[in-house]
Amino acid sequence: MVDTGARRRVGLAATAVVFAVFASVALWIDPVEVRRTPVDPTATPGFQSDEATYYLMGHSLAQDFDLEYRHEDIARARAEFPEGPSGAFLKRGTTIDGRPDPVQDRLFFGKSFAFPLFAAPLVAVFGTNGFYLFNAGLIALAFLCGYMFLSARSPVAVSLILAGGFVFPTVVPVYWSWIAPELFNCVLGLAAYFCWLYKFVAPPASSRWTAWLRGPGSDVAAALLIGLLTFSKPTNALLGVPMGLWWLWRGEWRRAAIVALTFVLSAGFWFGANVVISGEWNYQGGDRQTCYVTYPFEAPGQGLDVCDDRSTSAALTSVWFDRDMFWTNLRANLGYFVAGRYGGVLAYSFPVVFGVLAFITAGRRREAWQWLVLGSIVAQALLFLITQPYSYFGGGGSVGNRYFMGGYGVVVFLFPPIRSIVMSLIPWVIGGAFMAPLVLRPFDTSMRPGDRAFSGPLRLLPVELTNFNNLPVMTERDLMLRGFGEKEGHPGFQLLYLDKNSWLREADGLSFWTRGSSRAELLVRTNGPERRLEMTLHAGPLATTVEIELEGERATVTLAPDQTAVVQLAPPTGFKYGYYPDHKSYIWRLSITTDSGFVPAEVNLNSTDTRLLGVLVTPLIIT
Repeated sequence: MVDTGARRRVGLAATAVVFAVFASVALWIDPVEVRRTPVDPTATPGFQSDEATYYLMGHSLAQDFDLEYRHEDIARARAEFPEGPSGAFLKRGTTIDGRPDPVQDRLFFGKSFAFPLFAAPLVAVFGTNGFYLFNAGLIALAFLCGYMFLSARSPVAVSLILAGGFVFPTVVPVYWSWIAPELFNCVLGLAAYFCWLYKFVAPPASSRWTAWLRGPGSDVAAALLIGLLTFSKPTNALLGVPMGLWWLWRGEWRRAAIVALTFVLSAGFWFGANVVISGEWNYQGGDRQTCYVTYPFEAPGQGLDVCDDRSTSAALTSVWFDRDMFWTNLRANLGYFVAGRYGGVLAYSFPVVFGVLAFITAGRRREAWQWLVLGSIVAQALLFLITQPYSYFGGGGSVGNRYFMGGYGVVVFLFPPIRSIVMSLIPWVIGGAFMAPLVLRPFDTSMRPGDRAFSGPLRLLPVELTNFNNLPVMTERDLMLRGFGEKEGHPGFQLLYLDKNSWLREADGLSFWTRGSSRAELLVRTNGPERRLEMTLHAGPLATTVEIELEGERATVTLAPDQTAVVQLAPPTGFKYGYYPDHKSYIWRLSITTDSGFVPAEVNLNSTDTRLLGVLVTPLIIT
């Protein structure tokens, strides 16, 4: 039996190794060069998702000791990233009594400053690499908290494997490469619940450095962290509810009141600080704009009007509770949340599935407080599925479900005592099968978030149709989304390419080639519940067999060289899509497979076309 001191030393040693590995990479990488993609290495590197705003805030805090956007902020960003901080959220400030900011040469940032504030000291010393070094510390802390909790009830070796399985074969290491708060939010939730729950599993003999975790002070620390996490992303306030309910259920009213008061004071402090800085408690409200190409104060007379309106103040109840779509969206999203191709926890955060199943089958090893942990996870999931049904996993730039990361941090507390090495390896085996390509190339994954689902196990999972406008392939919207069918007597429709096994659209605007010897996946989006899709298929100089599937309806056509054939499929009405409440559309899933291919330049000396082509497809909607 390993004593408590030895368990702690093993955990600290393993944590030191984890930190050393990630910190070494953080200090070694070139923040600009790692953002160049192998597809187009000549392209100027930039930012993905919401990174630009946090980058500006971190450097503003580190260099200027403020959270104001001025001319020097954009000049500093241009010096490192010549194309600028594309996607930066900026807003005008107000005085505390609501009047416009009298200072005209400054703006404020339209995101929470929690993550860049804590990263800023390292940014001041190491520049942009400081963000990654800070994230290395977060990764190490996540591993340590997971190990300490698990090792209190499971053998050392099992705990090391499980703690590693909770962190590494998941989307978490991809967020290490983000200048954004996803990893920060995950670890805050994890650390808060560790402070609350470790006392219930900790061994009797313990060092003085963990003694405070057994007393009321640990609950205060947990509430302080949840308050900070709420400021970072307000929806995470739900994670504080189980702590209060637990002490109420135990009849410890005073302790519950202290937890509630501490949470309110903590969250109030951070939101109050935002009021002092910009004049508003809501950092996403007011006159908030998104800047992509041109930026305020970069040239004389250039203000916030050069950006696009992106305020987030009003609750979109008409979208949340659209009676025509609510249950359709919720039923679909519950399935997608678990097994979706771009955000499902089965692939991106497998310990969620592992933890829930282990909890359900734990029997007497299940603790009462674990029901509250499960409730907090379910509440986090439902909150986004209901309030953001068309973007619940984070929008087009997301890898996995970035909105759920606060909830994911508490999943490890669902694990019952586990003694089997084989059982502890399950998250590594299943999670690794999905996540290995993403984790091993985190920057490329982040800059091109849709590419990893072009092949491999992720391609086996269903596409989240409810998120049509926010799928990761939409980061290349101008390339991957094309209009077809604008022809007399036929309605127009859209094709969204889910991979690059098609050559998008030919010069005639009516047809496209598939890639030879491959399976192309597409989504067909129509303005009405049309019942037939007609495809005219034309082979090249080689014979080919074409297999088509449209919402379960299948057809196989064998074409001789240069032969043309017409196929019509009449599947059931497509998936109803209600992103725009006053205009519903319909989505069909389409796949086209060819068993051969040719390169025009190899069969025609006058051609310079080096594409591998399969079959030419001309699609039409038949009403």
